[in-house]
Amino acid sequence: MQPKRSNQNCTISDDWSFKGMKVIYLENSFLRIGILADRGSDIFEFKYKPLDLDFLLRLEKGIRNPAQDFSQMRNTTNQFEDYYYGGWQEILPNSPSINYRGASLGMHGEVSLIPWKYAIVKDTPDEVAVKFWTRPLRMPLLIEKTLSIHKDSTNLIITEQLTNESATDLDIMWGHHIAFGLPFLTEGATIETNAKTMDAHDSISSPRLYKAGKTYKWPITENTDGKAFDASMIPDSAAPAYSDLAFLSNFDTVDNKAFYTITNTKQKVGFTVRWDANIFKCLWLWQERNATQDFPWWGKCYTVALEPWTSKFTNQPDEAINKGEWLHIKSGEIIATSLTAGPFEKK
Repeated sequence: MQPKRSNQNCTISDDWSFKGMKVIYLENSFLRIGILADRGSDIFEFKYKPLDLDFLLRLEKGIRNPAQDFSQMRNTTNQFEDYYYGGWQEILPNSPSINYRGASLGMHGEVSLIPWKYAIVKDTPDEVAVKFWTRPLRMPLLIEKTLSIHKDSTNLIITEQLTNESATDLDIMWGHHIAFGLPFLTEGATIETNAKTMDAHDSISSPRLYKAGKTYKWPITENTDGKAFDASMIPDSAAPAYSDLAFLSNFDTVDNKAFYTITNTKQKVGFTVRWDANIFKCLWLWQERNATQDFPWWGKCYTVALEPWTSKFTNQPDEAINKGEWLHIKSGEIIATSLTAGPFEKK
């Protein structure tokens, strides 16, 4: 459904801070998007104003400033989980913890917990845009991205580029960690995508949904008892607790554009993301529905995340690199791409 034209202009503001972290807000009559410049350029709020609905996960523990709040023991591989509150993170240059050619990298890499520089590059009634950029400490990479919205659109447009500033080739993982939460998921949801296949990660503990060890033709999969079921149907919040991780790939596209739509059919509202399938070749479907009773969730995380990534998660990252599964970026190479994301209502 196309949005009705609005008389409210776009606005952008960097007059805000939260717990000592710079916050940027982009708004029009449909959207209010909040970005933490000083913490990974996270999108911590993606609100659809007509329904006063924020689609993104927000855990009870809330947002913390990594520069102010820290444990007695900081030399761990899971600081991403220590500080995870939900939202939408840019992940680079890895997902599993790894010692990459002497660089010790924790889970989900460096850029999501460090400050990014920013500049407001457009501020007009019809369009606003802000550019962010950063360089991680342990990998010679420059990541730059511009987020923009237009006056009469429900879409956020992200254009970004990644530069290998080293004198050697590198192997990386790159992803967008987008997690949806309550109340959007209260009545369950349906997922539509142009992915053709799905694989279940083989090291998820029970209770889980998917039977690992085979490739399925999306969306019909098998549960752990071997019975067929439709993985595109996400149960409501009253369903039994479970956790799972699966990877969707082989997108059916003639223009190299992958997409997914997650819809609450009872509320008649949904969210769509589109991206370049040549770069982000894999869509992770992570579900954590209060099943993990230990660290890091303690039985209090309820989310369905749909995350475009350059490759699958693996517990054997060195083996994956040797097989050529990670994104290989040559010395001096620049990779440019774009994503579009936004909500919609259905009649």
